[in-house]
Amino acid sequence: MTAEVCSGTVEVVAVDWDDADAVALRAEAVAELGRRYGGDDDAHEVIDPAAVVASYLVRVDDVAAACGSVRDVSGTDDGRGRGTDHPAATGELKRVFVLPEHRGRGLARTLMAELEGAARRTGFRRLVLETGTAQPEAIALYTALGYDPIESYGKYAGEDDQRCYGKRL
Repeated sequence: MTAEVCSGTVEVVAVDWDDADAVALRAEAVAELGRRYGGDDDAHEVIDPAAVVASYLVRVDDVAAACGSVRDVSGTDDGRGRGTDHPAATGELKRVFVLPEHRGRGLARTLMAELEGAARRTGFRRLVLETGTAQPEAIALYTALGYDPIESYGKYAGEDDQRCYGKRL
């Protein structure tokens, strides 16, 4: 997908999980999380590339400006400690990130549309995600796109600054 914006050409491209630009953007996302939350816990998260069903980059004038991925969590332990699993046909949004100098121009919405489309094509009926209170712009984006608060899951379940959202596709 290619679109014109006031400051250049925006292109959304599907990439492999290990694409160099995607790896660099995810590293910057983790660094920003560390600055916002005061730690490097996210740097230790291991994401199995085999579970990733879609990864996208947003390029502005051929420069990587944003990234995001969807992984399959269907039937996996949801981390709530009650022996519960994510329902079948559930995808999770991971590392949706826009570089600070590219924010406020609609790139996140463009990226989210691509990620949701990829999830639908994969056969997912639901998307879930984790974010936190130190990311109010992310919370605003997700709620504006129709994501509803859900019970906390994952390694930060039950922490005061963690928020989880879900959306039926």
